[in-house]
Amino acid sequence: MLYEQKIINKTDAQVILKGLQKIEVLIKDGTFSLDPNKEDVHTNIESWLIEQHGIEHIGKLHTARSRNDQSNVDTRLYIRDKTLEFIQSICTLNSSLINQAEKYKDYVMPGFTHHQHAMMTTFGHILLAFTSMLVRDTERFTHWYTLHNCNPLGSAAGYGTTFPIDQQLTTKLLGFDKPDINSLDQITNRWEPEIDLVFAINVLMNHLSLIAQTFILFATPQFGMITLADEYSTGSSIMPQKKNPDPLEVVKGKTAYISGLLQTLLSLGKANFIGYNRDSQWSKYALIDAVEETLPAIKVMQEVIETLKVHKKNMEKWCYKGFIGAPTLMEQIASKHHVTFRKSKMSVEKAVKYSTGDKVTYDALKKALKEEETNISITKEEVEQYQDPYIIIELTKSFGGPGKQAIEQSSKLLKKNTNEQCAWLDKKTKQKQEALQLLEKIVTKIYSNS
Repeated sequence: MLYEQKIINKTDAQVILKGLQKIEVLIKDGTFSLDPNKEDVHTNIESWLIEQHGIEHIGKLHTARSRNDQSNVDTRLYIRDKTLEFIQSICTLNSSLINQAEKYKDYVMPGFTHHQHAMMTTFGHILLAFTSMLVRDTERFTHWYTLHNCNPLGSAAGYGTTFPIDQQLTTKLLGFDKPDINSLDQITNRWEPEIDLVFAINVLMNHLSLIAQTFILFATPQFGMITLADEYSTGSSIMPQKKNPDPLEVVKGKTAYISGLLQTLLSLGKANFIGYNRDSQWSKYALIDAVEETLPAIKVMQEVIETLKVHKKNMEKWCYKGFIGAPTLMEQIASKHHVTFRKSKMSVEKAVKYSTGDKVTYDALKKALKEEETNISITKEEVEQYQDPYIIIELTKSFGGPGKQAIEQSSKLLKKNTNEQCAWLDKKTKQKQEALQLLEKIVTKIYSNS
């Protein structure tokens, strides 16, 4: 950009580019050492280049920029790349969840409230619930682009520059959508792009933690609904029979850690005086920790889901315990026999108390209806049918529920959303490629003899 704007000449640009490319090679080789006696990485790079190539050309390296906007650009490029990685990983996880949900859409099992058996559902319905949560997570990550894929280069120390720079060009070269509107805003708030990413990570990890805890309980002998693969379990140091869900527990532990990092970033943004403040540098620690601690968790969860064994009979067994069919019996009495909802609920509540075993009996219901002065001609066969798990799922027609048609609709919509996210990823990847092509074109022009 400096060359294109004739702020530096071709020789200057050539020397600077060659020097920076040499440093890139040394960094990759692990042979570029930072001198702790120099103030920072920026000073290290510039002083090394001056030692190698002299100050005549290299002295122009820092023209029209501050360490503020340089650091801000680097951070945004890092966040942007990691945002795309998170979205890609979640989309892959969602594809696995949708595939498994379709596979287990007919596996009836209890749904839970308050950790207790509540109403009938299917394992496929639960897996699609996880997918639905994660779909919102991808949208949170894409929203980062809407807010922050802006070019801060040219803001300098927060108050712009008198050099005739072209921020539209650097915006294209770096793959940003537009330049930042106000130079002072983005220099002052050098915690905000970080916190929006870490907030999205935090919500994602809460969802992964929820999935982890659900699978942990489902895998216990008391539930016996799934078995985790050996690859995603650990043993005990003294108990030879133990098979522990440690990877899932680690997900929960990381979630707690990320909550602390989010609070750190919130605190960094508190009560800043307008302009640059050095404490904002510490946002990078929380940012990078949050990314590196959590990004692998998505892949682990995907592999857990793809390798777990599902025990259909054990799931079904729990559908005949704890009066789990009572809610549907109540609804059917209200809808098919024209009894008010409240009357129906009160009658079935009493019938539960009068029944022995794990489901409402015909005699107990008749007694309860009589006490509630509710006269309906319900048959014993109906009382049995309305508590049958497979009939209950068939009767459940509400959109988003576990019924066959609803599951198909949900699966289709979630697939569509995942495909749209993939298309969005392709678009952003293309934008980055176009930026690199333009950059290469200008660099080639600088190196040419014409």
